[in-house]
Amino acid sequence: MAGEIYLSNLVGNFDYQQMLDSIRTLKSQQLYLLQSKEGSIKDKKSAISDYGSLLKDFKSAFDSVTSVGELDKKKVSVSDDTVLDVIINDPRKLAPTTIDIQVNQLAKNDVWITNGGVADKDTPISSLTAGTLTINYQSSSIDVSYDSTDSLQDIVNRINTTAADSGLNINASIFYDGSQYRLLIQGMDTGSANTVSISDTGNLSSTLGNFYNAQPAQNAQISVYGNTVESSTNSFNNVIDGLTINVKSVSTTPVNINIQEDYDPFINDLKSMIDKYNEIVDFIKNNTGENGVLSDERTTLQSIRSGIFKRLDPLFQLGILSVDKDTGHISINETDLKNQLLTDKASVETKINDLKTQLNDYLVYVTGIDGPVKLKEKSYDKQIQNIEDMIQLQSKRIDEEIETLKRQFVALQQLMAQMEDIRQRIAATFGNVSLLNQ
Repeated sequence: MAGEIYLSNLVGNFDYQQMLDSIRTLKSQQLYLLQSKEGSIKDKKSAISDYGSLLKDFKSAFDSVTSVGELDKKKVSVSDDTVLDVIINDPRKLAPTTIDIQVNQLAKNDVWITNGGVADKDTPISSLTAGTLTINYQSSSIDVSYDSTDSLQDIVNRINTTAADSGLNINASIFYDGSQYRLLIQGMDTGSANTVSISDTGNLSSTLGNFYNAQPAQNAQISVYGNTVESSTNSFNNVIDGLTINVKSVSTTPVNINIQEDYDPFINDLKSMIDKYNEIVDFIKNNTGENGVLSDERTTLQSIRSGIFKRLDPLFQLGILSVDKDTGHISINETDLKNQLLTDKASVETKINDLKTQLNDYLVYVTGIDGPVKLKEKSYDKQIQNIEDMIQLQSKRIDEEIETLKRQFVALQQLMAQMEDIRQRIAATFGNVSLLNQ
């Protein structure tokens, strides 16, 4: 109709945020793909790190097997461990043997006690005349003064404080015999040379009934096949080279010490090393298959395993290893290994030295910072960083695009508000709202 004005779809505000969210979701699909790829690479790095840990575990076991003295270890047994015990200090100095030892006496420290005492250790001893107690020990001495204002506890405390300040290794204490408190002074070191002597310028000693030597200092003494050996302590370090003998009590008959070769630690370490190799085999099988996380790294992992396997040749030459063709696992014939150790230890030792020569440097390389595993880890780290950079850049770009669209939608909303205002004024002027709303 001539003269009519028609405005289409002029409404109020609209929800542009929902549209922006939809646009962001659409544009973020590339981000999701990048994040998925990053997760996959992180899984690869984690798996290759686990492989590196297995190699380090194998090397640790290998180091134990090939360590110096691994085949020289000894074990020792004692027929009566209530009399003495023994400690192996250097098994390489010991030869398999048996030794009979009789303990004649134990080492003791010097102990002096007064014959009498006082009824109360904390009450001043009024009968004392001022004097000085001199205690000699190990070519040194201390002087402790006292008078009638001192209790027995005061004198004991003063002796210990003075001794500590002077570095004199003695100790004073109070001995209660059930009826009175007596003074006890002892040297803290055993051995006949460590004697205590006491002199007094006052009347402390006489008031307490004088000192007597309750336990004379003495050396420990043992007999080895009729030969007497003494020690200032209850330990004998030089009787048998490589062995320490600790005596505990006196014996009336000899105690037998039996020293034997101990190959169990070596065998257990070798078994552990082979177990670690088998774990490497299983890891490769479980992680490099068709859908394995390291399927594209199979060549690298197998190459390392193969390098280890061929360097185990000295052990195969001993005839103690066999391979399961189905699982790839190696096993040890322990019985044969023990027999060879007992009958021809030198040959086994030679092969272990050959093993160390052939395999050590290779293990140092494959577990080192420049080895293939670490290089793979660094490569994965670089890929992860590149993807994170791309994600950050893409996220920033999407944010900028969404912000631009938001400004445009806001401007559109403002324009629509203006149009609505115009519509309302036209309607107010012409009054034909029905035509305007068609």
